[in-house]
Amino acid sequence: MSPSSVYVLIRPDGTVGWGDRIARAEKELGPHGIGRTFLTDGSRLRIATSDCALLLREEYAPNPYAQEVLAHVAGMPVAVAPETRGPVILFGYDPRNEWDSTRPFTSDERAQIVEALAVAGCTTDS
Repeated sequence: MSPSSVYVLIRPDGTVGWGDRIARAEKELGPHGIGRTFLTDGSRLRIATSDCALLLREEYAPNPYAQEVLAHVAGMPVAVAPETRGPVILFGYDPRNEWDSTRPFTSDERAQIVEALAVAGCTTDS
């Protein structure tokens, strides 16, 4: 993780990768398209996942790590958080960035995400 990280990729096995070019992480989402949504209403954080992860259940493993991280960052109980499957990307969103709509995480966002990853038991890949 660097100060210029714009995303964190959370895999179903609990490993995570940080980066500054979201296109690299999007390759791990699979061949079925990419779905994006805001973490919460009015949030400056967005989520990207395979567009078909919830439908193609045999191809996309459950991702309880991402579910827990997203719930923690969104400030909701894990028990009411939506299901996640396959790799999930959490990224800083900037609608003015015409290239890829990303922005580096703020220091507060980074700290909150690091805490959520630790709570979920995630490990950083090497």
